[in-house]
Amino acid sequence: MNKPSKIILLLAIGLTALIMTGCDASTQPAPTPKPVAIRATWTPTATALPPTATPQPTQTPTATPTSIPTDTPTPASTDTPVPTATPTAVPPTATPAPAQPTPTPAPTNTPVPQTDFRVAELRVLGEGENNGGSGQSGQMNIFITVLDAAGNPLNGAQIVNEEQQFPVTAVSGDKGPGKAEITMYAQLFRLKIASLNGQPVSSEVTTKLGLKDMDPAPLIGKLGDVCTTIENCPPWPRKHFSYVLVFQKTH
Repeated sequence: MNKPSKIILLLAIGLTALIMTGCDASTQPAPTPKPVAIRATWTPTATALPPTATPQPTQTPTATPTSIPTDTPTPASTDTPVPTATPTAVPPTATPAPAQPTPTPAPTNTPVPQTDFRVAELRVLGEGENNGGSGQSGQMNIFITVLDAAGNPLNGAQIVNEEQQFPVTAVSGDKGPGKAEITMYAQLFRLKIASLNGQPVSSEVTTKLGLKDMDPAPLIGKLGDVCTTIENCPPWPRKHFSYVLVFQKTH
């Protein structure tokens, strides 16, 4: 029993005795109470240790928001003026020596024409050009034009055939200014100009013309599906065609 409990028990016993004594005092004189010595007995008790403090959870300090630094505007860079390059003086270019004059070539003698007249044009009138085409109804003519050196029609030129077995003569101007015509049959022609207004002249001579035994070169490609090459030109009288012949004065 611990000390406080014993003290309470002793006090209770003393109180009970006091009450009983009071009851007897009504009949008997109350005796003089003797002092009761109360000896307190001390019983050592275990001293209660103070409660161990329960560790409180450590509060994590709230992070203080770090203020985001405001971008400080970078001042616009001032362009540093680029120094202007000072032009380097170029040494004067040496003046080239004047070119030596080109010697004027000695005038060359203009070649003298070998003849008074030349054959300026010779071509065949065939499919689509000859009147009547290249069939049996087509023309069989030599259309002759004589020109002066400037290209103007020239009358009075006598045209002759160099093939003596077929003598033919025509005069320019008979079929119009500078014009003459010869009709072909089975003859062979090599034409030239023999005279101009009665005066003998020299002239180039044409190749062989005619509907038979002619030079086939002018006919190539002119008669449709025949005479596409020199080798396959047909003999007369399978095709009809005409010639255009131009003589021009050389001076």
